[in-house]
Amino acid sequence: MLAWHREYGDVVRLGDGPLTAHLLGHPRHAEHVLRRRHMDYDRQTRSAGAVRIVTGESLLTNDGEQWKRHRLLMQPLFNKDALGSLEAIVREATHAMIDDWLARGDVDIAAEMTRLTSTIASRAFFGIDVDEDLARLMPAILEETYARATSVFGWGRPSRTFEEACTEVRAVVERIVARGDSPLLEHLRELPADELRNEALALLLAGQDTTANALAWTFALIRDDDEPAAAVQEAMRLYPPVWIVERRAVEDDEIDGYEIPADSYVYVSPYVLHRHLEFWSDPERFDPRRFPNSGRNLAYLPFGCGPHACLGAAFAMIEAPLVVTIVRERCTISVKKERIEPKAWVTLRPRDGVSARIVAKR
Repeated sequence: MLAWHREYGDVVRLGDGPLTAHLLGHPRHAEHVLRRRHMDYDRQTRSAGAVRIVTGESLLTNDGEQWKRHRLLMQPLFNKDALGSLEAIVREATHAMIDDWLARGDVDIAAEMTRLTSTIASRAFFGIDVDEDLARLMPAILEETYARATSVFGWGRPSRTFEEACTEVRAVVERIVARGDSPLLEHLRELPADELRNEALALLLAGQDTTANALAWTFALIRDDDEPAAAVQEAMRLYPPVWIVERRAVEDDEIDGYEIPADSYVYVSPYVLHRHLEFWSDPERFDPRRFPNSGRNLAYLPFGCGPHACLGAAFAMIEAPLVVTIVRERCTISVKKERIEPKAWVTLRPRDGVSARIVAKR
């Protein structure tokens, strides 16, 4: 995608007819599609359809009145002022993880971050520890979800393995919801049972995978003198966990003089925007000194923008810098590979993990 934009410009059309897609590479395009004209670009897309098989209708897939009702119900609980207990949860979980690391020595940071953020999300959202079955079931679910989201020809009926895993995950989430106790659950219990389960599952998926990958990239890139919060922001610039956003044009539109036919797809890629030469100098270089000032850069969208922007942005920016701070206070991390390759999947993750040697600081 980056090569196409560099060669052809900010608007690139692919295909024709029912599979017409437009790659939009300028921040004003993101503003147009995701904020100013968001009602004209819906989520009736392959990617949302693939996620919908797992979570049903949820904040990850919804448009319209149900989305608005759920968002308004949950939004106050994710404002920074409402996250007062999060720091204690992060500290306890992170110190327990480090104790385990120091006993083992060698770890895969990417896998460890997935476990850590899953624990933090479950405790913060639902007041209980995560069910271990989630870690077993989610890889198979995410693998087929991504394959469906990116398939040109469609997949037809889900595989039996996928359907069984989804059924098990829903049962796990229902157990968590039944046992849990938290302000968020208290609000969510205003919803019908199936809507409650769907939103709880969506929260676990989004709250775990995105922050886990942001942290994995941060530890792969950070240097001794980097400020943790800035390093997290810069890692999300280079490797935004949500690296692409897909929408469908509800009716004919025009963007920068280019016709966008109804029912065609548009793609806004934070990965591309975060490397736009008009907005970033030497964009492939990891340089946390760009922040915090560049946090206001119009081409910086790690959490999206507009009404569907990430609900958990404040949560993530409390959680991730604090994890980095605690780990660096107690550990020296030596990443074993100089270059970590990205894998464009449901989120943008390190292709082969982040193998590292952990040593206690004296």
